[in-house]
Amino acid sequence: MGTHLWAALQPVVDLTNGAVVGHESLLRGGSGTDWEFPAVLFAKADKLGNRVTLEAIARDLGLRRLGDLPADQKLFLNIDARNLEMPPMPGHRDVEPRRVVLEISEQQPILTNPRLMRQVTRWRSQGHVIALDDYGSGYMGIGAILMLKPEILKADRALIADIDQDSRRQVILKHLVSMCHQLNVTLIAEGIETPGELSFLRSIKVQYGQGFLLGRPQKDPVNEVPEMFFVSPYSQSLAKAKG
Repeated sequence: MGTHLWAALQPVVDLTNGAVVGHESLLRGGSGTDWEFPAVLFAKADKLGNRVTLEAIARDLGLRRLGDLPADQKLFLNIDARNLEMPPMPGHRDVEPRRVVLEISEQQPILTNPRLMRQVTRWRSQGHVIALDDYGSGYMGIGAILMLKPEILKADRALIADIDQDSRRQVILKHLVSMCHQLNVTLIAEGIETPGELSFLRSIKVQYGQGFLLGRPQKDPVNEVPEMFFVSPYSQSLAKAKG
C-alpha cells in the first residue's frame, strides 16, 4: 500500500487578492482506487493497528512537498493528538519549523489531554505555528480555543456551507470574525465551494480561505487562483463599460 501513497496539496488563499499563502498536505492513495481518500486509508490502518505508521508516512510525504513551495508559503500539516510520542517532523530536521503549521482538529480530545497542551507549548517554542482545525464541527468550541491558544483558526465547512443564504451561519461567523480579530488569531474559512460563499466571506472581512472553488487537492502547487473570483462587481461593470 505504501508505494501508492502520495501527498496532495490544496492551496490556502488570501481572499483579498487571490494570492496563495500556503498549501495543506492531504494524504492520498492510488487514483481511482478504493484507497484514494484518507478516511478509507486510516480506517484500514486502525483495523490493522498501523495508524501510527500511516501517520508517520503521511507527515513524511507532506514534508517532502515543502521543497515544491515558494519560500514565502507555509505547509499545513495535520497532527493526530493521539500520537504525541511522534515528533511533528520525523526525519526532517533540516526543515524550518516556522514554515510548518501544525493543524489539530477540534474533533480530537483536546480539553481532556494535558499531554497535548505540553507538546503544543513545546512545538510553539520550536517555532511552529499552531492551528485549530475543523472549528465548528466538534463540540468543544470556545474551550478548545482557550486551551490551545492557536495562532490560526480554520472554520469548518459546517459553518461555511450556503453561508450567503443562511442568516444563522452569518451571525455565527460574524461573531467569529470579531473574536479572532480581538484575539489576534488568523481566521481561515474552509470548504468554500460557491461564488456566493466566497462573496459573503469577503464582505465580512474573512481574509483567508480554502476549498474546491479556490483549488482542489492536487499534485502540483499553485501560486494564484483565477482572477475572476477576486474582481469586484464595480470593477466588472467598469470593464464592461470600457469594452
